[in-house]
Amino acid sequence: MTTQNRDVHRSAVYRAEDQWSATLDRGGVVDFFGSVIDVPEQLRFGALEAVRTYVDDVVAHLKVPPVHVRHRRGGTRAHYSQGEIAIPTTHGWAMRESVVLHEVAHHVCFTDRSSGAHDRYFTATMLELADLRLGPGAALLLRTGYQAAGVPVEETV
Repeated sequence: MTTQNRDVHRSAVYRAEDQWSATLDRGGVVDFFGSVIDVPEQLRFGALEAVRTYVDDVVAHLKVPPVHVRHRRGGTRAHYSQGEIAIPTTHGWAMRESVVLHEVAHHVCFTDRSSGAHDRYFTATMLELADLRLGPGAALLLRTGYQAAGVPVEETV
């Protein structure tokens, strides 16, 4: 596999988003370099139907094609592939808003650019979704996490 085909930022994106998700699990006031940011607590979904409703609302707002959401067996990861999001619904870590938004970002990038990589377009899309659903404070924390992890961030999608 050549460097051009490798998803070179994948693990760094996951690290940044894991840290961000942990902050969203707590929610509340965060001291951010002397500034106070009130971060919302992320949603935790109780059932696949709640994830479907959430995803339908997000993609409708973004005016991208609908995406099918299904249960995924096994609990090691959620997954996106060509119009389908698979969530291991029996594992609490996967039933979080941050995980669902990550998979929606893949759908948007695949729809707009035929890309599944965790590249600058992916991070820009994820930041747009964070701002849209969780607010500018949460998006700022994610942007900072990406930058600290050395992940490229496109200013606009």
